[in-house]
Amino acid sequence: MTGTQLRVGIFGTGGIAERAMVEPAGLVEGVEVVAVGSRDPERARAFADRFGIAAAGDYAQVMADPHVDLVYVALPPTVHERWAVAALQAGKHVLCEKPLSANGAGARAIADAADANGRSAFVGFHYRLHSFTQRLLEVLRSGVLGDIEDVEIDFSIPHFVVKPGNIRLDGDLGGGAVMDVGCYAVDLLRAAWGEAHVQSASARLYDGDPRVDLQTDFVLSFDRGITARVRASFVGDDDGAMLLHVAGSAATLHATSVIVPQWGATLRVTSGDGILIDEKVAEGESSYVKQLEHLRDVLAGEAPEASSPLRAADAARTMELVDDVYRAAGLEPR
Repeated sequence: MTGTQLRVGIFGTGGIAERAMVEPAGLVEGVEVVAVGSRDPERARAFADRFGIAAAGDYAQVMADPHVDLVYVALPPTVHERWAVAALQAGKHVLCEKPLSANGAGARAIADAADANGRSAFVGFHYRLHSFTQRLLEVLRSGVLGDIEDVEIDFSIPHFVVKPGNIRLDGDLGGGAVMDVGCYAVDLLRAAWGEAHVQSASARLYDGDPRVDLQTDFVLSFDRGITARVRASFVGDDDGAMLLHVAGSAATLHATSVIVPQWGATLRVTSGDGILIDEKVAEGESSYVKQLEHLRDVLAGEAPEASSPLRAADAARTMELVDDVYRAAGLEPR
């Protein structure tokens, strides 16, 4: 980095690169997208021209560019390990779109490569930087709910969104509901209550690729004695769901739009007939903007990396639990 200026190169030209990096970078002081790479350099050039990005080429050209400080890996999870490790070895910091890798071993390899090369690696769990998520975790940890008796998460994408041809239904690319939305649930629950193990899991499979789960229901048991029931699904109803429900001995919590807080997230805590907390997310805050501000500050030494919720070392443990969910459902890890 040059002072507090974070210069970003992108691997991939899909829609997520635009939404999660190009658009928010234009709103964050000290962050600039300076290069984009693709397997097809012509596609990279078209993307660069569209958004006014200076350099374009293949992945090797982006890694060799001395103006790039951090590489954003916006590729299918099955190639995250290969390209993230290569970028780290080339002296770049790395942000991988979630999940960090296709499985726990690949995620651990990325974290180890960061340590070995004196660089930093992160996962794009952008929602963790939003003030709503921070408030949610504060309430969960505060004791206001009393002893936690029941936890339920439903992260279900509407049934008409993920259709044949979508990469999320391709086993070769690391598709599956747990990979896509279930990893958010595992990350959030670990942030709230620490380490866990998989108690049980069952999956509904995609007819077009039986390696891919359209929906998986699983149960996590936490070392603190808390049990959480999770649904990750591509076949939700017309409205879908991003819900967290926690029942405690003293109060009950219900939160909506948990993994994309800017979509009108709400937080309510009730006790008996009384409302203890009733909050709605403030308009105008973007989790993607907050993520870039966080990475800029961490890499400039203005915020501690050790406490970053996006650290690859922590995300590797999340992916190891995702592997265990698949095994419990009778599937192979990705």
